[in-house]
Amino acid sequence: MLCKRFTILFLLALAIFSISAVPVQADGERFPVYPAIEPNVAFWTQIYARYSTSQAVVHDSLHLDIVYEVIDLKPMKEAGARKINRKRMKQASRRIADILKRLAADPKAADADCRRVAALFGSQPDSKTFARARGRVRCQIGQQDRFQAGVIRSGAYLDQMRAILRSSGVPEDLSYLPHVESSFNAHAYSKFGAAGMWQFTRSTGKRFLTVDYVLDERRDPIAATRAAALLLRENYEKLGSWPLAITAYNHGAAGMQRAKAKHGGYPEIFASYKGRTFKFASRNFYSEFLAARQVASNYRRYFGDITLDTPQSTQPVKMAGFAAFNDLCRHFKISPEAARSLNPALRPPVFSGQKYVPEGYVFNLPSSSPSSGTLLSKAPADLFKTTQKPSRFYTVCRGDTAGKIARMHRVKLNDLILANGLDRRATVYIRQRLRIPQKDESVGLVAEKRAVDPTDSKAQPASAAGSGTVEILLPNIPLESAECRYRRLEPAPADLLAMADEINENASRDASIQASLVNPGVAPVDMGFHRIDRSARQPVGIIRVEVEETLGHYAEWAGVRASSIRRLNGLSYGRHLQLNQRVKIPLGNVTADDFETRRYEFHKRLQEDFFAVYRIGELQRYQVRPGDSYWTLCREKFDLPLWLLKHYNADINLATLKVHQSLTIPSVESVAANDPATMDTTSAPDA
Repeated sequence: MLCKRFTILFLLALAIFSISAVPVQADGERFPVYPAIEPNVAFWTQIYARYSTSQAVVHDSLHLDIVYEVIDLKPMKEAGARKINRKRMKQASRRIADILKRLAADPKAADADCRRVAALFGSQPDSKTFARARGRVRCQIGQQDRFQAGVIRSGAYLDQMRAILRSSGVPEDLSYLPHVESSFNAHAYSKFGAAGMWQFTRSTGKRFLTVDYVLDERRDPIAATRAAALLLRENYEKLGSWPLAITAYNHGAAGMQRAKAKHGGYPEIFASYKGRTFKFASRNFYSEFLAARQVASNYRRYFGDITLDTPQSTQPVKMAGFAAFNDLCRHFKISPEAARSLNPALRPPVFSGQKYVPEGYVFNLPSSSPSSGTLLSKAPADLFKTTQKPSRFYTVCRGDTAGKIARMHRVKLNDLILANGLDRRATVYIRQRLRIPQKDESVGLVAEKRAVDPTDSKAQPASAAGSGTVEILLPNIPLESAECRYRRLEPAPADLLAMADEINENASRDASIQASLVNPGVAPVDMGFHRIDRSARQPVGIIRVEVEETLGHYAEWAGVRASSIRRLNGLSYGRHLQLNQRVKIPLGNVTADDFETRRYEFHKRLQEDFFAVYRIGELQRYQVRPGDSYWTLCREKFDLPLWLLKHYNADINLATLKVHQSLTIPSVESVAANDPATMDTTSAPDA
């Protein structure tokens, strides 16, 4: 009876919300609510405005007006809530899937559960209808409390955002898009590396913003809004309509151009497009935007008379040179905490003293500060430096120990251990590339301290084991998280697919592993050149491709065009790099050390940012199935970054997966105890 009552109430509310959403069309023809998507808009309106994160809606993933039941979840702030809720959602999905299975076998099954579910499908549904629906059972966590918190946060930015969008020639109401992307959370970071309020990926962000080891302007709400305005206008110019331009923000402009060429307008694409990566998130993105716009623009109607945050005015000071963060705080008489809050684009290496605030950066101070001219005129002569603080590295040789290396470079052993994520025995390996911390660096700021006895007789000397890897420490900075929306997925290379002569129909289900197999705070990455050939006109180094790396990365780190690397390696345009593939890198414009440093900083930033927001939960065993590749496993099945899968399967060549091969799959949870963003949905089990 409870499930039936929930379903009736949901359907009544669906009709009400559908009617209330229609006036949104008043904004000309820019954001039409097409009849085909009215149920979707109504569904997301309820998710944002009615159901909290302590509730989950079990529904059909294709027909969002088919809602099976609404279940209660344990509040995320309570101990063990994540595991309990995941179990509840899985059980609810399986329960509905079992009912649909019975209906597929007998559409006229007479028990109460079957008749209740069958009634949701209209008149005379047949066996095929129920069989197809069984594979579309989905569980969506409510967002009402998160959305309301986002509305409150938005008050600090909306006016300025709308002004930026207006001046860029795009509709001001696009300022509601961050509600879908991040709930207006400037610290949002997805498992796939999308960052900030507008959830830019690194590759897209670098087209409009500075994204490197020192600065990440994706995290600056105002800078990111300017970038989003440019991207959205570009999408519109390519696609000719705002529904398509907004969908392209999630799915990519190239993908939407292909969809438009095949099907025409948005309604036809929504109804018929079957692109490999045009899945639930992309198909619903425009509907979610319309729902977010409806709720946020009428927030008092849905949330009452809440008080929004107010904008924070600042005094900008352009840096005349490179400067230490703590020196700037002392000179400008501002606390480090306040300076971090006003300068969200600065990354942890700046706060720790590993790097300087870069020259030309606009350092924000409280508006009560004196004018920038006055402040800079009183700056001491040694405040600004002429160059960035370099990273220092050491390549481990046979016979080295961590203690010996620390003494050689006159740094504390514990700082060396923390900066490189060494284990409790401070084990190092031949060819391992260690970062040497700066003498004035606060390593504890960006690393979790682990005490190590420098006199430990078990400290390990360098050995051949693990040769060529560097282990990167991943910090624990308390930032919030949001689910990833902006994903540009490339096709999986065909030669990486695991193939078999026959399908194992009885593959065992994933089994929970209670013990962690590896240290989740350390991810090994092979940084060094395997060989450098200096016989040609310019030196050429040989590396092996690591996960997350592209030709574009290599070109950036080497200071050359990607086409130069293609020619050097005989790679045709459009051919994808393969994991562990040997690649020649021209070293005419950079030294080998410079290239390796940039490569190191790229991987370190990825992993630092990830573990600032996420932690590893339970581990599971998974048997590789026909058609699996490391790409599809990460992007489509388990929602994991590629490097994390490799980290937990370090002894397996992911480029040559074999059917029935056993992999360790980590579950990823938010560091924030009350954030359900990493518990998005569960589907019904496989047949």
